Amino acid sequence: MRLLWRGVLAATAAVGLLGCNDIEVCGSRQETLVADAGPYRCTTAEDCPRSSRVSVCVTDVSPQQECVKCQETLCTKVIPEACN
Repeated sequence: MRLLWRGVLAATAAVGLLGCNDIEVCGSRQETLVADAGPYRCTTAEDCPRSSRVSVCVTDVSPQQECVKCQETLCTKVIPEACN
């Protein structure tokens, strides 16, 4: 039982160490998507324009890659920021 507990603690510690250092993302910033006529409006994130490399945000956690979400009927791009 002790060996199992130590293994669980070691695995938990290893996962904790991956955090920011492994993916190198420590936060994000948001930009409203705009066109010539003004900001893009949306009902869901799928309504927002995006390139093939930009996904739809699925959580409120800082993403590893750029994604778009619909926030208060405005399309918003979430851009990850690297750790300093």
